[in-house]
Order: sequence, then structure tokens, then C-alpha cells
Amino acid sequence: MTDSEILNLFIPFVDFLGQVLGENTEVVLHDVSCPEHSVVAIRHGFHSGRTVGSSLTDFAFRVKNNKEYENHDYLINYRAKAKGNDFIASTYYIKNEGRLIGMLCLNTNTTASRDFIQSAARFFETLPMGGCSFLADNTPDGHGYSEENLDIPIVSLAESIIAKTIADSNISPERMTRAEKMQIVWELADQGIPRMKGAISEIAKQLKLSESTVYRYISQKSDND
Repeated sequence: MTDSEILNLFIPFVDFLGQVLGENTEVVLHDVSCPEHSVVAIRHGFHSGRTVGSSLTDFAFRVKNNKEYENHDYLINYRAKAKGNDFIASTYYIKNEGRLIGMLCLNTNTTASRDFIQSAARFFETLPMGGCSFLADNTPDGHGYSEENLDIPIVSLAESIIAKTIADSNISPERMTRAEKMQIVWELADQGIPRMKGAISEIAKQLKLSESTVYRYISQKSDND
């Protein structure tokens, strides 16, 4: 089966899960081949403000490029945020012969339950019960993963990844040799950054290069691969 055929099989599950889990849970299906417009189906997207055609999140992009999916079929119960609200998120990795082609994500808004638990804890603290306490923040940490931002577009992530890759070299662009700048461009190409809208211009700006030079470095990498 092609990647598209496999992903199309999951579209009815978006409707199904949206009905079963209710409006408190956002259900999202991503096609990771197009990070900038990855959302192919979504229900209850008002939680994050995303619609069909929205981009991958920063978290999902890292999972894709760090190949976290190779040893796991899913990731459950990690924290996420959107529009100032707290979520518990879980992601199922959709693969085709071991390649990651999509993600089915469930994001459950926990803000109301968190506020209730905190209010209950404050109430019980007023009672003469020997300091009864409640853990208002007892959410599983998703195996140490950082928190996902559901409502931050991936375009802003590209700028920060470019800056971090340059910073990690411990050499300022003004002092870099041609070979060192080329290596930075190649590292970014391995992460898929140049495919994002506006990324070539941003790479050129941060590395003090012309856009044509960035394209040439990428072409040279393709020739060497």
C-alpha cells in the first residue's frame, strides 16, 4: 500500500475517536511528509486553533527527525499546552515498512479537572484533618519528553533550530570557514529544515550567505549522498 492509502485508512478513526472521546479531546491526523501542512484530518480543533492544512508541532517535528518512533509504536500521557490550557497528549506512530508516515494524536484538555483538584486541595487544607494534601500536578511526564506546544506553528521552530545548530558549532558565522558553513547547511538539510517555507532565506540570513549559495551547498550534499 502507498503512504496515502495507509493514511486514508485512519481518517474515519478521527471521526470515530472524536465522537467517542467528546469535545474535550482534540483528535489530529498528521501526514509527516509535509511538515508545514501536515494536518489532514482534525476534530475539535478549537482547542489549539488548528485546521486541516496546519503544520506539525515542534514536538512532532523533533520526534520525526530524531527517529524516536523506531523503537516505539506510540507515546502516551505527556504534557501539552495550547491557548493557556493544559492537555494530556498521546501519539500513535503510523508507519509503512518501518518509515514514519503519519501520527494520530489525542490531546485531552485537563484544565477544568486541574482547577477542580486545586480548589478541592485548598478546601481540604482548611479542615482539621492533619494537613490532608492533594497532588494537583500528578500528570505522567511522558518518559521525560519536554512539553508540546500545540498552537505554535512550525515556522517559528525552523528559525530556532537554525540558530541552535549554528550556536552548537561554537563558532560565529563571521568566523566560519566555507567548509564549516557548508556543514551547518548539510546538518539542517538532514533535519528537513530547508523544505520549510522561508527557511532558505533564514539560513542565508543567519549564516551570512546568499540564498543561491545555500541552494548550491544543498545541491552539493545531494551529489555526495
